[in-house]
Amino acid sequence: MSPLLVDCLFMLAGFVLLTKGAGWLVDGGVTLARILGVPPMVTGLTVVALGTSLPEVVVASLATNRGEHGLALGTVLGSNIANIGLVLGVTGLILPRLFNQVLSIRETSWLLGSLVLLFFLSGGGALVAVEALVLFVGFVLYQVLVLRDPAEEGETALEEVASHGSRHPWMMIVGGSIATALGALAAMDGGIGLAEALGVPATVIGFTVLAVGTSLPELAAGIVSALKGQAGLGLGNVVGSNVFNTLMVLGIAFGIGPLESDSLGTLERTMATDLPMTALFTIGLIGFLRLSRGRWLRCKAALMLAAYFAWSVSMFLGAGA
Repeated sequence: MSPLLVDCLFMLAGFVLLTKGAGWLVDGGVTLARILGVPPMVTGLTVVALGTSLPEVVVASLATNRGEHGLALGTVLGSNIANIGLVLGVTGLILPRLFNQVLSIRETSWLLGSLVLLFFLSGGGALVAVEALVLFVGFVLYQVLVLRDPAEEGETALEEVASHGSRHPWMMIVGGSIATALGALAAMDGGIGLAEALGVPATVIGFTVLAVGTSLPELAAGIVSALKGQAGLGLGNVVGSNVFNTLMVLGIAFGIGPLESDSLGTLERTMATDLPMTALFTIGLIGFLRLSRGRWLRCKAALMLAAYFAWSVSMFLGAGA
């Protein structure tokens, strides 16, 4: 069997696991929210976001443990961009009222504040145990604040959805999280092999193939949420995942494999180009959600998607230059 065929089969198996796992995650999250009386936005910001962030945790931790710190940073920041441009773009085309949701001042502050915190912590040219601990403590604080005051979220009631009606939502959430993690890894491995076979530069893999691969759970969960009419759950999942990625994933990854010396200029390049681009996509999302509410909803989704593809193309062209 040819290596290309094996890579394609790995990707196909990963997509199947992702689709099934995402369905379990959304059904379990919605059922749990209904039982607890919690708004779907909060469920997306916590339980579902944590489950769909598992691939980033695995990939980034393995990368830093092997000394591939640039790959870890690229995967996390690239995943954040993919979550906003690709995931919300596709989800918004299916369910345009996703862009009619309201993000609280708190969630807006955490989205931007987590990036600002990463910028200042990396200013010394290193990300070691102390900086990693600060990031992880920020993640814990974020979770505490979300769970203590869910009333701040924009959506305050669950919509009726056609779910499996499981009486064991935690089993569905855990099973869905495991399936999405395994599916993402399988699809990612296949994608990396395919990219290398086609001659894609290694420097681009982290920001494109790996980033998209680890964002597939968010994309699958977002599509399922949109098809079920759960706009709050879809948006909350992406917002929560991005905060999780910056604080929890990087906190764990650089705690496992600290970057003690930036001799290769990894942090310098990231802070000069990649982090500002992540911030630009984040600000664009916040602006779209706050400006002209109720108007041009599908156009906003299309613009997000177009911006993401333009950025991806620029990454490939820049690497090939």
